[in-house]
Amino acid sequence: MNMKNSAFFVFLLVIFVPFHLENARGNTLGPDGQDEDFQRTTSSNSSQFDAPPTPRAPLNLDAALIEAMERSPDIQRVRAARSEYGWRHFEAFGAGFLPKISASALHYFDTKYSITGINFGGAFLSFPGFYPINVTSLDVTIPVFDGFASTRKLQSASYEEDASIAELSQAEFQLHEDIRLSFYRTLAAISLQDVAKQNVKTLEDHLKQIEVRKHGGAATNYDVLRVQVQLNEARADLIDAEDSYATARRKLTQLLGLEADDRSLEGVLPIPDAAKVKDLRLKEIPVERADIRALNLRAEAAEKARQAAAGWFIPSVSLAANYTLYDSQIFDKTVQNTGNYLNSYNFGVFVKWNLFDGGVALAREREASYAAVQSEKATQSAKLQVPYDFDYWKRRYLSNTDHYTSKKFDVTRSEESVRLAKEEERAGTRTSTETLDAELDLFRSKQGVVNAQMNAAEAQIRLELALGKEI
Repeated sequence: MNMKNSAFFVFLLVIFVPFHLENARGNTLGPDGQDEDFQRTTSSNSSQFDAPPTPRAPLNLDAALIEAMERSPDIQRVRAARSEYGWRHFEAFGAGFLPKISASALHYFDTKYSITGINFGGAFLSFPGFYPINVTSLDVTIPVFDGFASTRKLQSASYEEDASIAELSQAEFQLHEDIRLSFYRTLAAISLQDVAKQNVKTLEDHLKQIEVRKHGGAATNYDVLRVQVQLNEARADLIDAEDSYATARRKLTQLLGLEADDRSLEGVLPIPDAAKVKDLRLKEIPVERADIRALNLRAEAAEKARQAAAGWFIPSVSLAANYTLYDSQIFDKTVQNTGNYLNSYNFGVFVKWNLFDGGVALAREREASYAAVQSEKATQSAKLQVPYDFDYWKRRYLSNTDHYTSKKFDVTRSEESVRLAKEEERAGTRTSTETLDAELDLFRSKQGVVNAQMNAAEAQIRLELALGKEI
């Protein structure tokens, strides 16, 4: 084969082999010239990103309580305070009863000793102010007696720690009740919003019917204007219901420790039951208020702190010891480390008596005294509030239980009234206005049921907060 034929054969291979391989792939180019594999990949990715997100599970009351305990910054703050007071207790014990041990060391890089000149009858002698270049010391101090101030400070710290534990218990119980109240308020707002929407829709349908009858001569402008006024009021009520829902939902989200939460709520309002509270007597049930217990402990802690501060004029006694290891130097301008280390030590009893400090100790004692009075009065005020709260919220619960029962009967009666009104309207013995009035009564009765349930639930929660326990 000559050179010309060889070149022609190579040219054919270059042209037809890629074309044949492309056809062997099964014509994967799409009608627009793009690779169908690329199109399938793009379509798959597009469907992946365009797919609607998986809806989150509804939020029920139990889940809300668990999430709040885990996320609430208020609970985390109180837990941190609990740990802080625990370490304060340890600090008081260590400061007043455990020995203090400290070590120190020093090394001078350069020295110029001070010179002391002494005249011995005409002979003037100079003595260098020697100090070692390397020094290591160990100091031990053991408290012996300080007028029982350390003991009382330790007792005060112990009361403070117990108070912080009670405050944590109260904060968790308070959050538990706040979550319940906010959850029920949100459920009630949803129900009232649904009732308001249904009311608006009913009035809109009535307005259309009245306008048709007006054109037919069966209704007057008075009928149209009356429905329009009621419709405007219903729309205003719907706006208020939507605002109430938004506010209640936002409050619940805040209590959960979240910035935003779009989950739907799952649950129902509790049914009021007068038997829960009607036999409760404050004198017969213990009040388990953790906040009052914490106030009592704070008052005890303040009193112990006052007693500790009152002992400022009593001398304090401690034992102390020191051991020092230092090097010996040659006294000339070229001081060299001899490598010889000497030691010294001392041990003794130290007494400290505060005779006058400008009145600082006296002022601290008076500050602690008035702090104790404040804690005592705060406890007294909280105890005086309990009977009032108990009686008020018990009455509120019982009255709203009665309201709930009566409104439930009103709903049944209103439903029957609407049914009869519609039948009589079809028979021509009643007007559409009377039917509309019956339907409005039904909506008001439904709102009354929801409001009575919500008010009873709030009264029960407030009553539990007054007693410090669930009922």
